[in-house]
Order: sequence, then structure tokens, then C-alpha cells
Amino acid sequence: MSDFKSAIIEENKEEKASPKMRVRSPIDMEEAEIKRLTPEDAEEVTNIMRKCLFAVTEDEVKEVLKRNMSYGAYVGRMLVAVGLAWGTAYNPTNLQLETGYTNAIFLEDDAVLLPYEGKGLRELLVDHREMEGRAHEFQFAVTLTTPLNPDGNLDEIVAQRGTKTERVLMRAGYKFFKTQAGVIAVKQI
Repeated sequence: MSDFKSAIIEENKEEKASPKMRVRSPIDMEEAEIKRLTPEDAEEVTNIMRKCLFAVTEDEVKEVLKRNMSYGAYVGRMLVAVGLAWGTAYNPTNLQLETGYTNAIFLEDDAVLLPYEGKGLRELLVDHREMEGRAHEFQFAVTLTTPLNPDGNLDEIVAQRGTKTERVLMRAGYKFFKTQAGVIAVKQI
């Protein structure tokens, strides 16, 4: 070993080159399984949604689950994310949700437990609910992303500061529109 600084720096560089251990996430070790939710899952779904700050009751969740269009993501047999859905009427000419007929699947905002954020579960839940809409021969998948109508170009706003769900919807080909009810995201399925 030399008394010069350059020799010490060279030795330190060699130490840094050694590979670091990477902590693996649960989804790296196991596959997430997407399953259709049933009314029997209402308590567990309600708990997940409440942990994600949704203000819902178990009875409300059970009524949505009876419609048989909602999905959950399981990792190691544990429910870690939910995506509720139901049939609705969407009028593409005035961009409004209406009553009387059903031509669209409405996607409720996803509830994903914090340790499982960023693992692709939102994308899987959106995909499965879109498939459900196609199976029911619906024309559209729609969701209300916010009751507010921000100033400016919606695509730019969503890309820059949209919610996690809005960004997933944008990547999945949804179009965003300002309506009387707020911002709606729509995709023809």
C-alpha cells in the first residue's frame, strides 16, 4: 500500500465494484393472481378499501360485488388490491353517464395496499375489468377520475401530475374529457 491518496482512491473503487444484494419484493418471488370477487369477499374488500382511504360500507361493497364484474389481486393467497366495476350507461355524444341502458363498464378507482404499489397490479385490474366489459358486449370502459375540472390540457395535466390510476389509464389508451361531473376517462372496448 502506498502513502499517496491516489492509491487509496483506487483501492476504494475496487471495493465499490462488488455486487450489492438486492431486496426482492413479494411479487418478484410470487406471481400475483387476479380473481373475480364475490359477495362473500365483501368484508375483506371493504378492509382493503378502507386502508386505502375509501369511505365505503360493507353493504355498499357487497352490492357492487353482486354484479359479478369486480376483481382482486392476490399475492400468496392474500388480497392486496381490488378493482370494483359495474355496468353503466355512457352517452358518447355528450360525454355523460346516464340511466336506462347499459353499454359501458364503470371502473371504480383501484385500491392497492402500499407495499404492492408500483408492481403492475393496477394494470392487471384494469385489463381484467376491460375483458369483463367485452364479455358483456359493452362498447366502452369509463371512469370518473376527479370531480374537478382543472385548467389546461388534460393530457398534459395527467401526464405531469395525474394519480397512479390516471397514468395507468393513459398508458392503456383512455381519453380524458372535462364534463359537468368532472374529468371522465373513456376507452372504446
